[in-house]
Amino acid sequence: MSARRSSVITTIQVDADVEEVACDGGGAYGHPLVYLPFGKKDTVVCYYCGRRFQRRSSKLPERKAH
Repeated sequence: MSARRSSVITTIQVDADVEEVACDGGGAYGHPLVYLPFGKKDTVVCYYCGRRFQRRSSKLPERKAH
């Protein structure tokens, strides 16, 4: 049985000092919870759903809410 993957890739920005993220696919039809370590990389991709997690550059200011 193969999992259906969305054709839209979601990129989630996280703080620059985050070392690991968790992904469950979101929604009612998610996937098992997995932990994805960044290691020396600035981007990790969930191997179940393709969701991309990217560290914010410490050089860029955070967007301010209106």
